[in-house]
Amino acid sequence: MVRVVLLPPIPLNAFPYQEFTILVKKISIEKFINDVKEILAKGYKLECYVRHESTVRLLSQLLNIELKPSAELYQYREGDEIYIIGLKRPVRGQELQVNVNDLEIAYIIVFPKLII
Repeated sequence: MVRVVLLPPIPLNAFPYQEFTILVKKISIEKFINDVKEILAKGYKLECYVRHESTVRLLSQLLNIELKPSAELYQYREGDEIYIIGLKRPVRGQELQVNVNDLEIAYIIVFPKLII
């Protein structure tokens, strides 16, 4: 089954390939919301691996879904719809209140071979 996956900045150990290519496309918050809602309307599962509480709260509000912060490790499965959720200017060791303007979102596609 296809999953919609929300990740913090790319955890390379999540991918089981020795060599692979990742296509990264930064997207707007509006596109993210529309895309995720459209995918979920098809009955796909949403998994959140973001552990920053304020970011998860904001994502919950934007998507109108209850999400919980997670420290679990993500493992890639072919077919995953992956969105990287990060802060434009992260501050280590502080719990910031995040707003939409603080988020940087990218959609990624994983190719299990090196494409260069």
